[in-house]
Amino acid sequence: MKNPQSVQQMVQRRVRRRRLWRRARFAGLVVLVIVAAGGAAFGIDRMVVSLRKYYASPAHATKAGSEPTSTSSTTTTASGPPDCVSGQLSGTVTNWQAISGTTFETVSLTNISLSQCTLLGYPGLAVNSANGTALPAATQDVPTMGASTGVGTPTPKPVVVAPEQRAWFEISYPDVCNIILTPGSGPTASPNACYEGKWLQVTPPKTASPLLVPEPLTFTYGVTGFDVGPFGTGSPPPLPRS
Repeated sequence: MKNPQSVQQMVQRRVRRRRLWRRARFAGLVVLVIVAAGGAAFGIDRMVVSLRKYYASPAHATKAGSEPTSTSSTTTTASGPPDCVSGQLSGTVTNWQAISGTTFETVSLTNISLSQCTLLGYPGLAVNSANGTALPAATQDVPTMGASTGVGTPTPKPVVVAPEQRAWFEISYPDVCNIILTPGSGPTASPNACYEGKWLQVTPPKTASPLLVPEPLTFTYGVTGFDVGPFGTGSPPPLPRS
């Protein structure tokens, strides 16, 4: 016959194990709720940035000799930091000038995160009207716009953007406007037809989420759309480009 004291100790151990299991299960549910709420509130790109900062901290750095793991949806280029995502950047139009029926603009992107990131190639570009309606915006990549590639160099160079530093790119578009098309209207053959926009949607390469860049004034652009230059760094060249 078992000792009553031994039976009591065995029962107490079982009770403690059940309590620990319940606590662990509850903690797991709390973590899942926090992750889901964070993703919904800040967006996938911003969530990726937050996770990168967390796992890059000294307390969570990869131990020497262990296999590295990836927690980010962005890629690391062979020559530098990971690709920039929209949540790391803030955009503004820093210069503009109209000449001979064409407007030239410089759009600057500031790294607002705590980590370096890389921009390579050309941004995706779209336009919204003042009420948020998406407008047609054809684009054409032009390697010779700006000063980041040099004349005759067709391949853009990677641009590393440090925290609080800026990169930039140039755009140009026809600005002679006789007919303003309503949002939702397709392109027309009418001469000097245009759309009236308020916001630029700028999407970094290899990402899906754009950041919104306000135009200083409501602007009109021809239905032929935009010429877009590659990313540059340092001081942008004067406008317009010949």
